[in-house]
This record gives sequence, structure tokens and C-alpha cells, in this order.
Amino acid sequence: MSETLRGKKVVFVFGSLDLGGAERRGLLLADYLQKCTGAVVQVIGLNDTPGRLSSLCDQLGISWWGVRFHWGLRRRVTSFLRAVQAVRRGEPDIVLSYTRVPNLVCAWGKRWLGAKLLVWNQADEGLLLNGSFAFRVAAEAPDCFISNSMGGRAFLMETYGISPDKVNVVPNGVAMATPRLGRAEWRSQWDVALEVPVVGMVANLSVYKDHDTLVRAWGRVIAAGWKQPPVLVLAGRCDGTEQGLKALAHDLGISEQLKIIGAVDDVAGLLQALDLFVYSSRSEGVPNGVLEAMASGLAVVGTDIPGIREAVGPEGVAYLTPVGDCDAMADRIIELLREKAARQQVGQTLRERVEQSFSLEVMCRRSEDVIASAFRHYQRKD
Repeated sequence: MSETLRGKKVVFVFGSLDLGGAERRGLLLADYLQKCTGAVVQVIGLNDTPGRLSSLCDQLGISWWGVRFHWGLRRRVTSFLRAVQAVRRGEPDIVLSYTRVPNLVCAWGKRWLGAKLLVWNQADEGLLLNGSFAFRVAAEAPDCFISNSMGGRAFLMETYGISPDKVNVVPNGVAMATPRLGRAEWRSQWDVALEVPVVGMVANLSVYKDHDTLVRAWGRVIAAGWKQPPVLVLAGRCDGTEQGLKALAHDLGISEQLKIIGAVDDVAGLLQALDLFVYSSRSEGVPNGVLEAMASGLAVVGTDIPGIREAVGPEGVAYLTPVGDCDAMADRIIELLREKAARQQVGQTLRERVEQSFSLEVMCRRSEDVIASAFRHYQRKD
């Protein structure tokens, strides 16, 4: 283990103090750096409302603070200056930014952050980024990049011409907690009998996750005819699409077979209460939700995008469907729900894959190596 980061101040910058996949991944790394390398870790959210991320920071003994931030044009400059000042306040040696807005803010403000090293973390395949001049300027600033998928790496190189030796691929690592509630207890909360098939998706309810296509697919699933109609559970922070999804379910006549349950702390327990996992996102790196489902031994039906294809590997591609294709997604769900033996075999194969290729230890050590190597390179130049 390298001594390079011992005593160095490492500031993680996230879009909020709530919890999504990128925030979860970053916090796991933050905890590792603090405990295993001797780095002094701090977390900043570009939102001053405490949430699940800040609560976890308290539990882990990680310092955090939030800053009032608005991306709207009228307040963008003021918010940008406030955010840069907040990062600078941490007196960072190293800044790690996550997701689009923090990446752009830290890149544009790099010269004022006071940090020796800026690491841009690419958690998707270029969602909401483009080749505009402003974004190209931002992409020139980081000292190195960490992408959690080959698709994200390809986007950075092809769109911004970033040198391949600056873009490092570090797959997400999975850390499953001990379930708090069992299968029967979760299903009791949903008022669903143990013998009823349950399919679930764990992802914040934002437009980019395309739950709309999944709900439309679910209408086809229910119409296929069942002795006991299956139930679809959507878990994740509600970001404004939930009312539209409920209205769509009502129009399709499937409201009784849809449960929108909001953010969940006991993801491990929830996954054990499912029979099948589904993920309908339009753009991702390698999704934590899919990896956690694989670690729980669930078969996965998902959209055929590079990040999900990387996650499930050759063993799972037969159950990936075109983005936005509700008919194809419904067909794969019906197939696996009706073929229990095949579903269990796929789930076991995916569990073995995640254990071999997506361990938390590997993610943290590779990230440490990338950051320490880049920091040593800076010191040699200095």
C-alpha cells in the first residue's frame, strides 16, 4: 500500500448530499482512503440540504459540508464562485469530482481551487455532455480521469481528444450490507404474498433511468396472463417522475401491480425479496444497481447499453433489450418469470461474475493507484 496519500487532504465533490450510484461509489472510496491510506478526507455537496450521503458521512467519521448551488443561468455564476470557494476552504491537495455539474465546476475553477491534482470521475457514457467549446475547455483541465466503464472512457477520448493514458477505467465495486429485513418482511410491507412473482428496479426515479419504458413494458407483462399477476417494485429517490409513472400505470390498468416505494436503506434486504431485477436506463456507466442485483444472485433484464453489457458480460447479454423498446423488455421479463430454472441459473452465473470482476477491494486499490500515481507525477513536475 502506497504512502503517497498519507496526510494529504482529499476533497470529494458531489452534486448533492443525497445518495445515488456515483455518490455511493465515491463514498466507499472516501472511506477506504481515510482508513487505509491515512488521507484526510472531506466531502462537499453542491446543495446545502442534508441527506443520506451526509448521514453516512457522519457514521463513517468523514467531514462534510454543503453549499447553496443553482445551475440556472441567472444564478450560475454566483453559484460557481460560491462552490469554488467552498472547495478551496478545504485546502485540498487533491480534488475528486463526480457527475456532470461537479466535474464542470471543478474543471472550470481548477486554477482557484488550490489543489495540486484534479481527478474527473466519469460515471456514465457522456450523459448531458457534448462537444461544445465550454465543455471542451473544462475537459482540458483535469490531471487525470477515472471512468467506471469502457463506454465512458471512449466518450472522453472521442469527444474531447483526451489522451488514452489520462483516462483510467476502474469498474465499480460492490459492497453488500447485511439485510435488515427478510423476504417475508419486505413482502409484508408491500402487501404481496410470498408466492407472487416480484420484479424490481433500484435506481433514483429520474427521467434518465427511463422508468416510463419499464412501466409500459409492465403493462404488456400483466396482459400476458398469470394465475397470480406479478408485481413491479420501483425503489429509489423520487426526482419528480413518480406522479407521471403512477398516472401511466393508471391508464394502463396496472396500478395494483406497481409499487413505488421511494429511497431504501436496506437494499440488500429488498433484493432478497425479488425474483428478477430489471434496469431500463438510457445512459449509464456500469450501474451499481445492476451489480448489487447480480451479487444477490438475481437474473437481470436490462437495456443494451455498453455499461450494462459490461456488467452482465457474455453470460447476461441475451436478456438485454434495445433502449426504449418496451415490447422487447416485456418479452424478456415474461420469459424469465416463466422459466424458474433458467432464471436461477442466470442469477447464479451473474453472482459468480460479480464476485470475480467487481469487488470493492479491487475498485478501491485501483483508484488509489491511479490517484497516487498522478500525484507523484505532479510532484516530479513540481
